[in-house]
Amino acid sequence: MASSHGSIYSFKVDDASNIIRSVRDEKPAHYLMEIESFTEFKDSIEGQDEDYIESMEFVAAGHTWVLVIYPHGNTNIGEEDHISLYLKLISKPRGFGWTVNAIIKFFIFDYEGSKYITIQGPTAHTYDATRMTNGISQALLLRDFIRPSNGFISKTDLCKFGVEVFVADTIPTSIGRLSTLNERTSDNFTWTINKFSKITDSQCSDDFDMEERTWELEIYPQGWGAGKRKSLTVFLSLLEFSDLTGGKKLYVDTTVRIINQLVSGWYSKECNSSGTTDLLSLSDLHNKDKGFKMDDQKP
Repeated sequence: MASSHGSIYSFKVDDASNIIRSVRDEKPAHYLMEIESFTEFKDSIEGQDEDYIESMEFVAAGHTWVLVIYPHGNTNIGEEDHISLYLKLISKPRGFGWTVNAIIKFFIFDYEGSKYITIQGPTAHTYDATRMTNGISQALLLRDFIRPSNGFISKTDLCKFGVEVFVADTIPTSIGRLSTLNERTSDNFTWTINKFSKITDSQCSDDFDMEERTWELEIYPQGWGAGKRKSLTVFLSLLEFSDLTGGKKLYVDTTVRIINQLVSGWYSKECNSSGTTDLLSLSDLHNKDKGFKMDDQKP
């Protein structure tokens, strides 16, 4: 490496901005742009509203991009001493809340040394719907770039800029919501079961509406599951659950008033019933002195 390049290549990391700079022989893998009559063009856009150069669109890592060069620095953020380099995402991934995390490496060609100086930030850049452009505002000192001995502008007024981009992931963000009622309602449903003692297996109540949904109660007088032949089993079933798709669930607190027994559970498409298998012991249920049955009716 020629000694005249020592001030440019004598470091790997800029201590002030953590910008990583290095040198390599290989051209950028994804995009390279050569600008003719660069000095003339640079001078013509100085002080203009659009004081930058945009490349043609190109495809890399499954997305469409544009390389953006500010030869006088990005004056919109007060940068005037450095060349500013950016990569703009043109194509938007599908899905709500998407993000694209990209590792970007910029290139400037050295005509004297026939090598590329590479410029890279310390971390990946995140693109989303609110931020479609990322880059490095202090890519290279302007005085170093225009100095003829450094070789970034050829003797015929050419210069080359390039970029490589590697996408770590494209993630449509999954949005979830857990909500509760601000106030508990006083809605209730009373089910009077006639000829309770004659039920041999199970029995369901009529459908009833509560909190804009349709439900039913189901009882097993002889118990069910772990409560078989030991306890009265009661289930509250959600009958309309077509909106509980994609893993959505509904949590319900329910008080079943035979005794003060709290029944809680998650309702989903896969599991639309929740209850207790041992709400009341069968001995207590059938004991007339307990008062749960009267004239073979159970309220």
